[in-house]
Amino acid sequence: MRWLLVLLLLGLVGAVAKSGCHVREFYGIGYTIHNPSERHLQMVAWLKNNAPFCKAADYVIIWNSLAEWAGTADSAETRGLIIRGYKDALDREKK
Repeated sequence: MRWLLVLLLLGLVGAVAKSGCHVREFYGIGYTIHNPSERHLQMVAWLKNNAPFCKAADYVIIWNSLAEWAGTADSAETRGLIIRGYKDALDREKK
């Protein structure tokens, strides 16, 4: 019974830790995935999943480092998601 409780608590901690915008996760995608197509898909998925949690400052960091982190996986789609996310973050921060 104790093990079940421990596993449940660890699962809750993991679920709480996953919500939020952690730029280091985006950075990690760039440096751990070698295949440019897969890296592009992972970066786009990360941007779509974490957009509501990111601040405008997070998007500035991502934008300024994207060429280095994405490399050949950098695309107009990725840049568009960053711009849209930045604008949405500015709107959220004004409220």
